[in-house]
Amino acid sequence: MKSKSKKCVIAGAILAGGNARRLDGVAKGAIEVGDGVSIIGKLVKELIESDIGDIVIIANNSEPYRNCSTKIILDIRAGIGPMGGIEAGLVHFAGKSDAVMFVPCDMPNITAKELLVLKEVFIETKAPVVFAETTGFFLHPLCAVVHNVLREVISSAIDNGQRKIRDVWKEVKAVSVPFGNETAFLNINSLEDMNRWLRSTKNKKADMC
Repeated sequence: MKSKSKKCVIAGAILAGGNARRLDGVAKGAIEVGDGVSIIGKLVKELIESDIGDIVIIANNSEPYRNCSTKIILDIRAGIGPMGGIEAGLVHFAGKSDAVMFVPCDMPNITAKELLVLKEVFIETKAPVVFAETTGFFLHPLCAVVHNVLREVISSAIDNGQRKIRDVWKEVKAVSVPFGNETAFLNINSLEDMNRWLRSTKNKKADMC
């Protein structure tokens, strides 16, 4: 009789540690997408719909997300950038999950559809990391599923002064997952990006009326 294969347990972490300097100090994850729901709130919902049960928000400053029901953890080392958030997530879930699905808080359009694809490819390929890629080889290294065995690799990279996560992914032979829907991976990095996205959201709602 064949034994059942062990289920791969994947936790979720939303990277919300940026200082939002290009947004006049506005916390990107706290921007509302409508009906009083923030980007962070929407991302939590999409992660839950992707069958991710244990979810945390990783932030340098917990104040913008104090009303969130999702647990907030702080970077182990402040000022490291996204790699510090990934380190904190992997350390937090050590012994609790096999891997962590990371999503940056500035991707308001991503849905469970894309997250499930990343999850499925991670399980099928058994790669240490899978991350999103859109048309034109545009990489989204922070939208990734990362095996927990890499926490020491990440910590070591930070110790050695490395700050670009895509370089680490290259070193560990991460697998990129191509997506045709570029809109799903829209990043809000500036006030112009935010205003453009808010206008497009309003237009979509108007079209539905």
